[in-house]
Amino acid sequence: MFPGCPYSFECSIQQSAALALGRLANYSDDLAEAVVQNEILPQLVYSLSEQNRFYKQAAAFCLRAVAKHSPELAQAVIDSGSLDSLVTCLEEFDPGVKEAAAWTLGYIAGHNAELAQQVVDAGAVPLLVLCVQEPELSLKRIAAS
Repeated sequence: MFPGCPYSFECSIQQSAALALGRLANYSDDLAEAVVQNEILPQLVYSLSEQNRFYKQAAAFCLRAVAKHSPELAQAVIDSGSLDSLVTCLEEFDPGVKEAAAWTLGYIAGHNAELAQQVVDAGAVPLLVLCVQEPELSLKRIAAS
């Protein structure tokens, strides 16, 4: 990965790679497990704070694609340090970044009470409430769910 690169050819490659990994992880739990086993999640989380909005959306999609399959994979997403970065993404100006982060947090929290509590403890709820007050309908819907 190219930490902190401004939007450039390298960033475009990173964004495409994150999107491709997300599509693979979304396809099956075995592929999602492979993303975890190959230690890709920490790279995605690190880049959430360093990259442009398009990359952030792709990275959040990949995290969501892994987290959706099982509580264990959702916990792996949490263990990668993603919660703080995802909560920070809820404060972004871009509604697409907020939506991607809210969707990921929803998939994590939806598995069980323990995972939901970790999302709450990370401070997501007040920011999700603010997202519900945004004018974008899709952001409102995802934040409310």
